[in-house]
Amino acid sequence: STRGRMLGLDRESSIWLGIYFPVSWATQFGHGMVTTVVGPTQPYLARNTGVAIDTVNFVWTFGFFGFLIGSLITGFIYKKYITSARGKLAFLFINICLSGIFVIVLPLTSSFPVLVTARLVQHFTLGAFMTADAGLIVYLLGPEKSPPFTMLQHALIGAGFLVSTFLVRPFLPAEESIDKSVLCNNNSTVLKDDIQNATTTADSAILDGSADDDVEAWLSGSVPLIAWPFIISGAWCIVFSFGFLVLSCLPYPMPRYYSEQVETEEDKKSGKSSKLTTLFFTLVFFYYFVTCGIERIYQPMASTFGLCGPLDLSPSQAVATDSFYNGGFMCGRLASAVVASLLLPRTMIIISLINCILAAVLLCTVAGTSMYGLYIGTAWIGFFVSWQFGACFSWVAAKVNITGNLSSLFFVSCGFGSLATPPLAGYIFTSSLGAMSIMYLTLIFCILECILFLCMYLLARSLFQCEQVSTPPTEKFDCLLEKQ
Repeated sequence: STRGRMLGLDRESSIWLGIYFPVSWATQFGHGMVTTVVGPTQPYLARNTGVAIDTVNFVWTFGFFGFLIGSLITGFIYKKYITSARGKLAFLFINICLSGIFVIVLPLTSSFPVLVTARLVQHFTLGAFMTADAGLIVYLLGPEKSPPFTMLQHALIGAGFLVSTFLVRPFLPAEESIDKSVLCNNNSTVLKDDIQNATTTADSAILDGSADDDVEAWLSGSVPLIAWPFIISGAWCIVFSFGFLVLSCLPYPMPRYYSEQVETEEDKKSGKSSKLTTLFFTLVFFYYFVTCGIERIYQPMASTFGLCGPLDLSPSQAVATDSFYNGGFMCGRLASAVVASLLLPRTMIIISLINCILAAVLLCTVAGTSMYGLYIGTAWIGFFVSWQFGACFSWVAAKVNITGNLSSLFFVSCGFGSLATPPLAGYIFTSSLGAMSIMYLTLIFCILECILFLCMYLLARSLFQCEQVSTPPTEKFDCLLEKQ
């Protein structure tokens, strides 16, 4: 009987997967929330810690530096040294739980050094969790069955991105209770006391005492109002992380696509082949650097562009820019989970690249003059850039066993792009180039990643001819070595 079976596995392994996937999806949803909650609150975190917009962007740089270090370490230890099912699940539990704890610290400090340090530690654990969880899916299901599940995993992260923008809205201060000229200050030497004095002076000219009380309640108190989105998203990660512990205590076996013997032989062959494909993986590194760089131009700067850019939007309209980006991102990830079962990863990447360039051209044309043009272009690029990480991950996984050390390559390169672009975007935003410069930067990045993928594709055609052949993993590696 096939009742209760999943993906052709035996009943007990199917039960294991039936528990693992909901827990993984729930925690990846939390991953999306704890990552993006900083975006729409960024101008307010800057005010709370007494720094300017170009300086507060270093929250993302420190965060993704931690992410890439966590990912790199995990790539070396997770498969080789953490071999038991219980150990793998405990690793996932510890890291996503700690990520939830540290994100709660962010809005509770008025010290910028503490803010960036907490973000670094939080993303260190998040990078370790993401690398382990993404590699585990391929480890469990293999490169042929895993792509839709990889896409769905990223779709849940995108859903968390979107939900966090709505989660923030009830806790933002009313428009009449803030001075936008203070929030949008470009001078990184402005001190917190000066900000508070300037705000009090500006507010007192147009508001009565109740507005000052509103601002004070928003920024101060034992639990500031702005802290609640962080507390809720962090608590979500903490609660659902215990699902991994529960699964580790159940008597069901963890399925393994790769047997221990095949893994060992493949790792040896993969190591030999990687020496001959250094250029290919270098291109993969820079491709992920650029695609994640595009994501991080928008996540920290979408609300800031609306609030402080040429459109001069209200706080609610500015946060809507984040919602459109993350809404498009989430819908793109959900759509990609379906499309991945119909199209080759290569085809998905090409469609994504073309649409990202078109969306970037639209943004360069209308983002400075039309709120609706900004919304449409932002949702468009969010939808299609969301395909790129998972599609390329599956494309490479079809060629090489990526469950070992190579699993961290994608996340480390993404981490480098994510830590480099936010300060660059913040700098050019506040420079003489003007706010529209981040749109031009996006277009340049989109063109660059097209060039990188073209080089990757042409190189892969000569190095990985076996990807079109439905053969067992060991035969694919034998074929690969023979072709080289």
